[in-house]
Amino acid sequence: MSKDIKSSLGDVQKTLLLPLWGRAVESTKPKPKLVDETAVQILKQIDFNFSQFEGKIDDITQIGWIRRSQICDQVVKAFLTIYPAGTIVDIGCGLETIFERTDNGQLKWYDIDLPDVIAFRSQFVKENARRKFIVTSFLDEGWMDLIIVDENVLFMAAGVFYYFEEEVIKEFILLLTDRFPNSEIIFDVTSPLGVKMANKKVVESAGFDEKSHLVWGLENENDILSWDPRIEIIDTYKYFRISGIGIRNRLMGMLSDLLGFQYMLHLKLGGLE
Repeated sequence: MSKDIKSSLGDVQKTLLLPLWGRAVESTKPKPKLVDETAVQILKQIDFNFSQFEGKIDDITQIGWIRRSQICDQVVKAFLTIYPAGTIVDIGCGLETIFERTDNGQLKWYDIDLPDVIAFRSQFVKENARRKFIVTSFLDEGWMDLIIVDENVLFMAAGVFYYFEEEVIKEFILLLTDRFPNSEIIFDVTSPLGVKMANKKVVESAGFDEKSHLVWGLENENDILSWDPRIEIIDTYKYFRISGIGIRNRLMGMLSDLLGFQYMLHLKLGGLE
C-alpha cells in the first residue's frame, strides 16, 4: 500500500498523528496490549515521516496513549451494556478508531472535528447509517441540535481539552450539562507540571513547535466539582496501575499516577428531573 495521502493539518490538529502512530506501533508488537488494525492500515497510507518519532518518544508516553484508548474502549463498552442503542459523540475525533473496536451494531455514533481533520479522516474511514461526521469546532453549539439521543449519550474527548484554557472547557461542560441531563463524558487531563513535561518531552521531541503546545493543566480532579453541583465524578482512571511494562516504566508510571501527570476523568452531567 503506497503512502500517497498527505497530511495538511493545523498546528494542534497535526498532533493527532502521534497517538495514531503509537497505536499502530503497539499493534505490530509480538504481544500487543492493544490491537488496532485500522490504525495500522491508516499509517501505511499517510505520506509523513513517522520515523522522526522513533527513538524520541519515550516508552511511557506511548504506553499512555495505549492506556487512553483501552480506557475509552472499556467505558464505551460498559455504557453500551446499559444503553445498547445509546449515542456516542467523539469530540475532536482526529484519527481515533474506537468505533471500529466497540461497535455493537445498535449504537449511534458522531465524530466531530474541524474541517481539515474531517477531510483528512474521510480518506480512511467512512460514514454509514449509524455513524456520522460533523464538521465543526466542538465549541460551536449548533452541532448539539444534530445529535439524536434515544437512550442516553456518552461524550468522549481524548487528547482535546488541554489545548484550551480552563474557562473555555468549563463553559462547554456546563453547556452539555444543561443540554443533555443525565449524560456522561470521559476525557483525559494532565496536571500543570504534566503540561510542561508533555510540551517538552512529547510535542517538541516529535518535531512540533510551541503552536502545538498543551495549555490547560488541572491541579486537582475535585476542582471540577466546584464548577457546578450537578457534576459528579463516576470514576478516575489512572494510566499506569498495570503490569508488564518493565521496571523503569513501572516506576515512572507510579510517579505519574501519584502526581496526576495524566489520567482520565469520567463524569456524570446532571440528572433527570
